[in-house]
Amino acid sequence: MAPSVLLPEVELRVARCDMLDKLIAIGDGDAALLYLYILRHGGTADDKTAARALHLSAERYERAAFTLNQLTTPAEPRKEDRAADSPQYTADELRRARLDDHKFAAVCESAESVLGRTLTEGQLRCLLTAYDHLGLSAGAIIELLAYLKGEKGVVRLADIKRETYQWADMGIVSAQDAQQYLARKVSEKPLSDAVYKALGADPAQPAPKEQRVCRFALAHGFPPEAVELAVRRADKHQGHKSLDYTLGILRRWDAAGVHTVSEITALEPETRAAVGQTAAQPTDGATLAAWEQDWLEQKKEIRRRRQEAE
Repeated sequence: MAPSVLLPEVELRVARCDMLDKLIAIGDGDAALLYLYILRHGGTADDKTAARALHLSAERYERAAFTLNQLTTPAEPRKEDRAADSPQYTADELRRARLDDHKFAAVCESAESVLGRTLTEGQLRCLLTAYDHLGLSAGAIIELLAYLKGEKGVVRLADIKRETYQWADMGIVSAQDAQQYLARKVSEKPLSDAVYKALGADPAQPAPKEQRVCRFALAHGFPPEAVELAVRRADKHQGHKSLDYTLGILRRWDAAGVHTVSEITALEPETRAAVGQTAAQPTDGATLAAWEQDWLEQKKEIRRRRQEAE
């Protein structure tokens, strides 16, 4: 019989059972060791100090940190799961909704104008799901339809489904919310296009995961050059393009409070070679366009106010 293992009763740290289950399931010793280190140090860890203490190379530490980031990031519901949760409206319910609710009737008329044809039962069900189940107002849906028409020209049912769920997830449910969001998208378009190019994506048709990385970069103040640096690091450590790994790197930089290439290379001198920087070269802030500098200042001010509020 194998001997029992008894742990001495000393100062305690509480570990989340769900995290322990995930770490056991993936069998990643480095990630488990890093989790224990972070737990022991009150939930925080300096990257270089932790790597030294755990005897991990930079590459092994990077992989362990990425794995932990993935385990602690809430999973987005799959489209199939979210669709399964939506009500299964009958044909009679769809008909009555259009006849009895003048606001929903206005949504249907707007959709027929955008699509250029009478609504099918599937299209009507999609619109009623957005209106009745997801909680988007009639005004918000009409704004959404007009936006899709302007962006794509030819609007498909899949476009409407995807966008309504994204808007609901982001809390864009009123016409005012929609107008503010769309105005922000217009002002950020040059920057978002540059971020998509840094990701190797097509700005006109970015994939959902590319959109997720772009939204994170914009929300947390990462200029395109920093996103490109994260992409290079992901390629180096993974041997191929990995948007999940790229997002993990950006999350770690954000947690460390570094966002521009200059800030990142100051924290991690080993990254200078990736951007052709030396200590004597000017910082990347000197090469930013005026609109990028204004945007970065706005994001820094938002972070400052958030920290003060905390």
